[in-house]
Amino acid sequence: MLVGGMIDDLGFTEQQAGYVAAIEGAGLVLAALVTALWVRKVSWTKALAVAFIGTALVNIVSANLGEFLPFLLLRFLAGFSAGTIFALTVAALGDNKQPDRAFGIAQIVQGAMMFIAFTGGAYILKHWAVSELYYMLAAASLLMLLTLVRYPSQGAQRVVPHGVAGDTPNYTRLIWVGLIASLLFFTSIFGFWAYIERVARVAGLSIETIGLALGISQFAAIIGASAAAIASDRYGRTVPLALVLVGQMGALWLLVGQFTPTAFYVGAGLFQALFVVANSYQLGVISKIDIRGNFLVLVTGFQVLGAALGPGIAAKLIDNGDYSRINQMAGAFCFVSILMFFFIIYRTRHIGSPVAEAEGAFRSSEA
Repeated sequence: MLVGGMIDDLGFTEQQAGYVAAIEGAGLVLAALVTALWVRKVSWTKALAVAFIGTALVNIVSANLGEFLPFLLLRFLAGFSAGTIFALTVAALGDNKQPDRAFGIAQIVQGAMMFIAFTGGAYILKHWAVSELYYMLAAASLLMLLTLVRYPSQGAQRVVPHGVAGDTPNYTRLIWVGLIASLLFFTSIFGFWAYIERVARVAGLSIETIGLALGISQFAAIIGASAAAIASDRYGRTVPLALVLVGQMGALWLLVGQFTPTAFYVGAGLFQALFVVANSYQLGVISKIDIRGNFLVLVTGFQVLGAALGPGIAAKLIDNGDYSRINQMAGAFCFVSILMFFFIIYRTRHIGSPVAEAEGAFRSSEA
């Protein structure tokens, strides 16, 4: 909606609008990298207050600016401030005894908020212009200041485990395996999702059917997030991720070549629901081995990078209107990604949650 509004209302070319979207994503990635350096050293509430107000101000100025280069710079700053908010949110969610459940609940809220934002955005564009969308984003940023009343000022205490010889184990390499696996997974998901409408059109489905199916898929995503929140880690992480792998392969197989509207409803819904399930458990895997709590915020940057790379890779695989190779790419990347997470789970099967262990140790000392 924002890209279309920049073209229709601000007079930007399609390329310029694409540059704006790209640089905003670059700001978000950079924010994740920078936040990892200070996330355990400063007050979270103070940092969030600055980021909320900064995001609101940048959006208000954006709503009153029509020159391309200044607008481009502003959107980079908007991406950076929003990325800081996102990174601190991920850090706080990861500082839970049951991070899988926390991330599942978070994605339920995200799904609901996205539905409201898309509905409100469509109404705004129909009656006003893209400037009002930026005012809406500014208002949302200011409303988020209310969360600081209950937001933790710092991360949870963590127990750093020691090996047999008394040394502190180092999971940095496994964390980087997880970050790369997350990048591959998001490349898979967004590479296919960017062209799912085209895939359905080539299969002969009407635009009304496609729109309804994609709308239903967002509710399926909320159901998937709810399932992850309810299940938490009671079944471990291997079983849910194995189900994701089988389900995603099935969805990609359903949506190759010619298929029926029913297959599209099932495939699109399954794809979205399993995506959020996988994201919850993948973040839980990394949270468990991020002993000091500095690396989890990097996941955001790697996910955004994967989401940006996916459509570009997919575009190169289209062959005269044949999109089947995109399905193959998405399936291959998904398979490799989840295998990498299986490897991490196996290598860390004997350690517990550093947050849960810290809380247990605290209760024991009180007793």
